[in-house]
Amino acid sequence: MRWLLLILLLVGCSSKELKEEEVRRLLIGYFTPFSSIEIVQPLDVQVRSLKSLSSNRAVAEVCYTFRFLTSYSSLVERIKRNPNSFLARFDVGLVALLGRKFGNFSPGEIKRRCDRVELSYRYGKWVIDKI
Repeated sequence: MRWLLLILLLVGCSSKELKEEEVRRLLIGYFTPFSSIEIVQPLDVQVRSLKSLSSNRAVAEVCYTFRFLTSYSSLVERIKRNPNSFLARFDVGLVALLGRKFGNFSPGEIKRRCDRVELSYRYGKWVIDKI
C-alpha cells in the first residue's frame, strides 16, 4: 500500500516543464484532431523559441508546414450540403481556423506559416490556448 501511495505521489509531482517536442505534438494535435475526414498532413513543425511566462503559462514561436488533402471550398460546400454531419457539427471550427490561417487551399497544396502559440498548464497537462 505504501508503494502505491509513493508511486501516485511521484506521478502527481512529475515535472510540468514544457519541452519543444510537447509543443510540436500539441500543435499537430490541434490541427489534426479526430475528424470525420483527413484535411491536412503535417510535414514539418519547428519550435523557433519557447519562453516560460510562469509555472503554468508559456509562449512559443512555431513555424509549420502542412500539405492539404482537400480544398477549403469543398469543405465549406460539404458543410453547407450536410449541416447535420460530423464535419458540420464538430469540425466547422477547424475548417474556419484553417481558412483564416491559410486562406483558400487546394488538394496537394503545401503551405507554411509561423505563429505565436500561447499555452497553459491545466488539468495536469499543457494545452494550447491560442494560435
